Amino acid sequence: MNILGTDYSIFSSNVTKDKDLDGLGGYTDFDAKEIVINSEIDTVTRKNTIVRHEIIHAFLYESGLDVSSWGRNEEIVDWIALQFPKLMEVFNELKCI
Repeated sequence: MNILGTDYSIFSSNVTKDKDLDGLGGYTDFDAKEIVINSEIDTVTRKNTIVRHEIIHAFLYESGLDVSSWGRNEEIVDWIALQFPKLMEVFNELKCI
């Protein structure tokens, strides 16, 4: 996928194969330009939220906003990831996309 002009790959793994996933639903490796999602996540809804969360991290990083404390704040990234479907619904309703 292309994030602000930078190609990222996304794939699933598990804690046995990737110790960096220990205790996480996923993570973004900014050096490798990879998003890794924990394959042990048990619901599609949760997995989709984690994918959105990690994509938001990548967008913040690629736009240079990760240097600010709020740009790395997990709470705001989670909020955007959770609320994005609702935001998209309103944007589509208003035809402002």
